[in-house]
Amino acid sequence: MNKEKLNKRIEDVVRMRTVLHPKDWKDESQLMMKRWFDYRFMSPLEATMLFGQHYIAGLRRYVSRNIDIGRAEAVSGTKSGVPAARASWFTALWRARTRTDAIFVPYDLLVDFSFDFASRRKRYWTMLPSQLHASKKNREAWWALFDERVEDVLPLRMKSIAEIPHYRAENYLVLPPQEHFRELMMTEIQHEHRPLADQIADSVFVKRHLTLEQGLALAPPNADLGELAQRAKTAADDRAWEARPVVKLDRADLLPSCFGIAETIDVNRAPCDVCPLIASCRTAAVEAINITVKATGSASPVLDADRKRISTNVANFRRKVGAAPATSCDHS
Repeated sequence: MNKEKLNKRIEDVVRMRTVLHPKDWKDESQLMMKRWFDYRFMSPLEATMLFGQHYIAGLRRYVSRNIDIGRAEAVSGTKSGVPAARASWFTALWRARTRTDAIFVPYDLLVDFSFDFASRRKRYWTMLPSQLHASKKNREAWWALFDERVEDVLPLRMKSIAEIPHYRAENYLVLPPQEHFRELMMTEIQHEHRPLADQIADSVFVKRHLTLEQGLALAPPNADLGELAQRAKTAADDRAWEARPVVKLDRADLLPSCFGIAETIDVNRAPCDVCPLIASCRTAAVEAINITVKATGSASPVLDADRKRISTNVANFRRKVGAAPATSCDHS
């Protein structure tokens, strides 16, 4: 495993631990299996930065169309980069990204929809990242239109996943996100109307998302598997120019998003219970904590700061109560 890339991932975890409360990252293993497939091998920090880029691009398109084209390139709505210490704008961006992860859509799809939804309702303000999702007031209308948009756009976006080498056979490590991807691909084949031989040619030989055995397992019980395999191979040979290039990734490129985050490790639930990287994940998590403690004096400086603030407030309150003059009533 490339040491430099592994260290970069651990460094991302350290930066996350330094500027965020644990409640903001404790569910990253669950979100890793919910977010759009493109982002499942990014660190949560990288995913947040990418979400921020899509947000700024969407905001500028919105301002250009609806407010003032001359002002579009000057607006941002959020800061860039990672702060050195806790910052409310970064926490808001992080939480907006996690809310988007939970609904399995590409970031730009969610951002563009949200700004479009705002313009339809004639509310021309520059929405902050925390305002992109449905609110209590618009929940029903927001979700109705969003589901409609997703139904139209998502099937096309699924096709773009063919360009991601992380899910191809040459990089298959039985990782939970890879397994989930294969399950979804097999379901998609079952709902397509193309001949099965063509679909096997596409998924097995051209894109290399499935094994031949998995493709043939989708055949009817009475099918001649040998003939089906030969027809699929012939179809693939006819489209040899479409075959995706073999890109063998380093193992460090295949670390799931949740890798190295101690609070999200739970071997009694998915995806940790079947992840082959659990041992190295724990080792990386310990290293990230040790580096954070060495740099800040705490495994979670934000959590410690909150605890100290609460403790100080309680002590001050008790001191004020204790110093209050006693009162008495004369009932004689």
